[in-house]
Amino acid sequence: MPVLQPPSLKDTLSQIPDAPGVYLMVGAGGRILYIGKALSLRSRVRSYFQESSEHHVRTQAMVERVEDVRTIVVSNEVEALILEANLIKRHQPPFNVRLRDDKRYPYLKVTNEAFPRVVFTRVVKNDGARYFGPYTNAHGLRELIDLVRLVFPLRTCREPIDGRRARPCLQYHIKRCLAPCVGYQSQPEYDAMIEEVVLFLEGKQERLLLRLQREMAGAAQTLNFEGAARLRDRIVQVRRVTENQKVVWRSRVDMDLIAMARAQGQACMQVFMVRSGKLIAQEHFILDGLHDHPDEMLFSEFLKQFYTARTAGGLDLALDAAPAARHALQNEVPVALRPRSRPQSSSALPKEILVACLPTDRSVIESWLTELKGQRVRVVRAVRGPRADYLRLVQTNAQQNLKAFLAHQEAQETAQTRSLTELANALELPELPQRIECYDVSNIAGSNPTSSMVVFVGGRARKSDYRRFKIQYDQGPNDFAMMQETLRRRLRYLRARTDGELSQEAAALMRREKFNQKPDLLLIDGGKGQLSAVQEVLDEMDMTGILAAGLAKEHEWLYLPGQSEPIVLAPNSAALHLVMRIRDEAHRFAVTYHRQRRGAAMTSSALDALKGVGAVRKKRLFRRFGSIAAIRRADLGEIAAVKGMTPSLAARIKSALGE
Repeated sequence: MPVLQPPSLKDTLSQIPDAPGVYLMVGAGGRILYIGKALSLRSRVRSYFQESSEHHVRTQAMVERVEDVRTIVVSNEVEALILEANLIKRHQPPFNVRLRDDKRYPYLKVTNEAFPRVVFTRVVKNDGARYFGPYTNAHGLRELIDLVRLVFPLRTCREPIDGRRARPCLQYHIKRCLAPCVGYQSQPEYDAMIEEVVLFLEGKQERLLLRLQREMAGAAQTLNFEGAARLRDRIVQVRRVTENQKVVWRSRVDMDLIAMARAQGQACMQVFMVRSGKLIAQEHFILDGLHDHPDEMLFSEFLKQFYTARTAGGLDLALDAAPAARHALQNEVPVALRPRSRPQSSSALPKEILVACLPTDRSVIESWLTELKGQRVRVVRAVRGPRADYLRLVQTNAQQNLKAFLAHQEAQETAQTRSLTELANALELPELPQRIECYDVSNIAGSNPTSSMVVFVGGRARKSDYRRFKIQYDQGPNDFAMMQETLRRRLRYLRARTDGELSQEAAALMRREKFNQKPDLLLIDGGKGQLSAVQEVLDEMDMTGILAAGLAKEHEWLYLPGQSEPIVLAPNSAALHLVMRIRDEAHRFAVTYHRQRRGAAMTSSALDALKGVGAVRKKRLFRRFGSIAAIRRADLGEIAAVKGMTPSLAARIKSALGE
């Protein structure tokens, strides 16, 4: 079917270069619909818009929505692959195959500090830290972090280690930290323990045990029996972990085994990670955007996105030879506090990846992974023998995990439909309230007032539509006035659209802020008073077609405008559980923002009140010392040595913070 092209798009297509790179299909409002790579951008992009081309129905629907095409030229196909995978991860385009909820997968992070910490994070940055993951089970990752802290006495505090602390904290006394903050543990000793942690997380327990045994023998020879006892306890803990790992191969092979299961338009990718012949971890991932793509393409997209995530900390290495890709990603990489001895990607990648189906661009993926690891990485498929047998076991796990996911999804949808039906019946609504918006206000005696808007669509939270408001009302504590301000700011776009007075700029803002969708139900955290204030705004703006309801906390009763008697839902009602969950989420979101504002006001006041200490100098002080307490403990000369400081200003800071 021919596609009508806007004049601007025709001009863009005529100027696309004949070079390798990445293309981005852009729709209305600047939303990125699809991201792809090609050896020849001109041929690939133009093929979408040729009248003779026969596309899949889904592809045709995407092409019809395209308003612009952006291209990024790189040097070769490997660079294009790197950039494509990272852009898909960043923008989550709806027409690409992608990991479900990819942005929220947790990682274990070994921080890049003078005395590193092991922490849980969902944000991957190019900050010189080591990242291990992604993990699909956040609870399991937290248990792993607890195990690491049990085996290795690492510090957990965020206090800068400057040797000025007078005495150690409780963690030292319960033998969970060796107190580098007071000088009981030197930096070389701490660095050696961090290297042991990395070996442990990489699954190289045998090398770790040999190292610990050598250290224990050395400590005993120097009559350091207390240190030898600590190392002995560490050896015991590591052996307990090692005993629980299943031996897969007699040879000490490093390999990832990947298989897939498909059913009901969904796919599950199962990954078994084998290091030194032992199964150290297994993860499964649900894919979105499958449609009718063949297995070869799904494996290709998964390998690119999975190993991009696995080597997230080593992204700089991959982009060293790709300046266009780096510029496109707009990564501002801070200078590492401590240079790493080896790249993150080297240890995260196996030498061999055993797959149930070979990817479409296998050679490009192999070249990319080989460049990341620094030695050859092969992507192979086992047809017969022990490897094929074990890969079938991986596929069985994929089928079981997909079956469990589909069953859970079906149960969720059934429960959500039941709760919405009960709520519609209780409120006497003609249709199910598909879009519910809930509002709450948070402040302490009128200070730092905030409000929140949370959105549930089809009974599920849609966090991309959440909004928080910094309240402008400043005449003391008045929750009613603050709630009215919030609703006016939310509903003014709908009012303008109804009157036909919406400018192009306002319309674009409304689409960007997700305010263009009319709610089926406004849920207010409060009783009759809050509801009356909200109804005044609805009457004032002539938005009476939107139903508002208030949920009072004391008895969990629902109130409707004009009705003196509340609607009492049964304690075991699915509708009650739904509105309580929505109300609690709005409360959490409002309180979190209020605490952020209050915390910023409390922590910034000490330096912000000083004339001559602006944002830049303040940032440099915190970068150098880390906290107000550390600045207070610092010598006058140390403060004056910070870039941009003068002796007189340092003296005023010292005086203001107190000796």
